[in-house]
Amino acid sequence: MNVPLLNTDLTLECDSPPGAVGLWLLDQVRMEAWDRLLFVECGDGWLVEEAWRRMRRGRVVGLSMSPRLVAAAAQLRGVPGVVEFRTWGGERFPLPDQSFDRVISCASWGWYREPAAVLHQVTRVLRPGGDAYLLALDQPSATADLLRLLADAGLANVQRYRCDAMPGEPRDRPTPVVIHACLS
Repeated sequence: MNVPLLNTDLTLECDSPPGAVGLWLLDQVRMEAWDRLLFVECGDGWLVEEAWRRMRRGRVVGLSMSPRLVAAAAQLRGVPGVVEFRTWGGERFPLPDQSFDRVISCASWGWYREPAAVLHQVTRVLRPGGDAYLLALDQPSATADLLRLLADAGLANVQRYRCDAMPGEPRDRPTPVVIHACLS
């Protein structure tokens, strides 16, 4: 039985102004030629396409639990064998073990119902020495829980990047952060 791992379908395409948080997230990701990148909850794929444009080599895959978004992303941005989009049912990523150099979560980490299960999938598909980039909101209790889950999943060398200046964002909203960890 599939258990949806998201509390909502909120992804980076809902940020304001459009794309600002997504582009900031992408700026935090180390990308090298020939890397294989996986974007979890990729929305309509605009960030997946932008990552591929920045790399110009390698392979980029976007996952979403929404068949509608996957169909739109594949039609708008898909390039067979290079930029691909797949639907996942909420349990297991439909991808082989150790097949990606970097995994980027495009949904705010607080929206996952079962963060430990998602982290298990992230570590399963990461190659040894691979990197995970998880979007979160700057809330101390949630960050502490995430750090514990990262350690339990075998992710180490945790770094935290805070997005201090988002144009047009109200000051009373939680600040986005990216949690970067490496598979040990």
